[in-house]
Amino acid sequence: MKQSLKDALPLAEAFVRLLHPFAEVVVHDLKEDRIEAIFNPLSRRVVGDNSHLERMNFDDSTTIFGPYDKTNWDGRPMKSISVVIRNGKGNAEGFLCINVDTSAFETANSMIQSFLKNTVSLPEGSERIFKDDLYEKINLYANNYCRNHKLSISALSRHEKRKLIHALLGVGAFKERNAATYVGRVLGISRATVYNYLKEQETV
Repeated sequence: MKQSLKDALPLAEAFVRLLHPFAEVVVHDLKEDRIEAIFNPLSRRVVGDNSHLERMNFDDSTTIFGPYDKTNWDGRPMKSISVVIRNGKGNAEGFLCINVDTSAFETANSMIQSFLKNTVSLPEGSERIFKDDLYEKINLYANNYCRNHKLSISALSRHEKRKLIHALLGVGAFKERNAATYVGRVLGISRATVYNYLKEQETV
C-alpha cells in the first residue's frame, strides 16, 4: 500500500468511530483502481474489489467531491463525500470516501414533519385564547429577548435574569395573575427572587 494511503487510514477509522453505525469509509488506490481498505462495510464491498474510479474525471485543482447522493445495495439512500489523497509531491494517488446511510435520518425527518403538520383549525374566536395566553406571551418574549442579545435562556447569569425580568416588567408581563410564579419557573429562581428584582426596578 502506498505511504499516502497508509497515512489516511487513521483518519478513515476516526470518521467511522465518530459516525458509527451510519457510515462506511473506503480508501481507494487511484492507479490500481482497487479498494485498499474499508471500514464498517455497509456496501458489502471488500478489500481488493474494483473501485471503478476510471470513470471519474478531475484536475489537479480538485480535492473534494460532494456531498453527493448514492444508493446502497439494499436500496437505502446514502450521502457521500470523497477526498483526493495526494503524495508529498502533490500527485493524486487515491481517494478517501465517506458513505453515510441516511435512511434512518429520512425516516426520523418524515415522522417529525408528520407531527409538525398535525394541526387543525380552532373554532372561530378561540384561537386567540389559546395562542395569546400568559405563558406563551412570556415564552415568546423571553426567547426573542435572548435571541436578540445572543443569550441562552437555560444559561442566563443572575445579572442577565434580573435584566430580563426588568424587560418583562416594561412590557407589562406582570400585570396578570401568576406571572411572577411562572417567570420564576422558567428562569429557575424563586418567586420571591422575582419580586425582589421587580422591587429593584420600581425604586429606580
